[in-house]
Amino acid sequence: MFDLRALKYFVAAYEEGSITAAAKRCFIAQPSISAAIQNLEASLDTRLFERAKSGLTATADGEKLYPKAKGLLAESNAILEGFRQSPQREIRLHIQGDLLISRAGPLIALLYQQVPNIKIKLTQENEAFDLKLVSEHCRKGNEWMELLWEEDYVVLIPGNHPLRFKTHFDLADLHEAPFIDRPYCIMSQLFTQLLAQRDIRPDVRASVVREEVMLGLVELGVGIAVAPESHCEGLKNVITRPLKHDLGLKRRVGLACLAEDMDAVKLVRELAQGLSHTYARRQNQNERGPHAIKVGAAA
Repeated sequence: MFDLRALKYFVAAYEEGSITAAAKRCFIAQPSISAAIQNLEASLDTRLFERAKSGLTATADGEKLYPKAKGLLAESNAILEGFRQSPQREIRLHIQGDLLISRAGPLIALLYQQVPNIKIKLTQENEAFDLKLVSEHCRKGNEWMELLWEEDYVVLIPGNHPLRFKTHFDLADLHEAPFIDRPYCIMSQLFTQLLAQRDIRPDVRASVVREEVMLGLVELGVGIAVAPESHCEGLKNVITRPLKHDLGLKRRVGLACLAEDMDAVKLVRELAQGLSHTYARRQNQNERGPHAIKVGAAA
């Protein structure tokens, strides 16, 4: 009989074309290579190599054995790797409620690529988490955040609505306009309060609890909405227009973790660095429009 080590030495000799080179490759003395091949030939009752001063030349049986030996060695390595795999690691990821899942797509893809053998568990608000995709104004004091993107708020208009002909909106243009409210968003709550202070009162046609519902109602023509610029990516029947204001409203979104968890902080930094290229590409695409999503690094 022969063992896997003998097959390994045979493959090395076949590929290197000499006993000397095979010995160097396998970090073993030349006599051990020669003895293993001779034992292999005895077990198979055939010659595997023709030996000459110029090196080794595989016989017909040597050529026949080579692919089978390579396959058997590959299978044995796969068996070993299968038992050496680390246990599955669970990463608890929270995505802020007013962020679209499409924006989290690059993060999730990079997690699977960068962290081996993981299971991602999406968590609800106030549940324990490892990573959090969150806007800066919702980040808590004990959380570390790396900025991923910054964006303006724009007006979303149904594609067949008369207001689609406006090139931009002033705050006064929202007065009595058919409007879809987003009360779950802190910035939207602040925006509504500021409008009321200026006696600007939109005609609220619907109040929603999720971004997807808001976007669906805009597409249906129920009314207009004020939302982050990234929400209009991929929409077919929605037109966006810049909103001129002096309120300083912007949304800065980043990847966060607990500041005391140094391993998580390191992972956040690595992921943010990898994701910056993705959002930079989106920035270049959006620069063709009236507003661009700006990408930066957290201080």
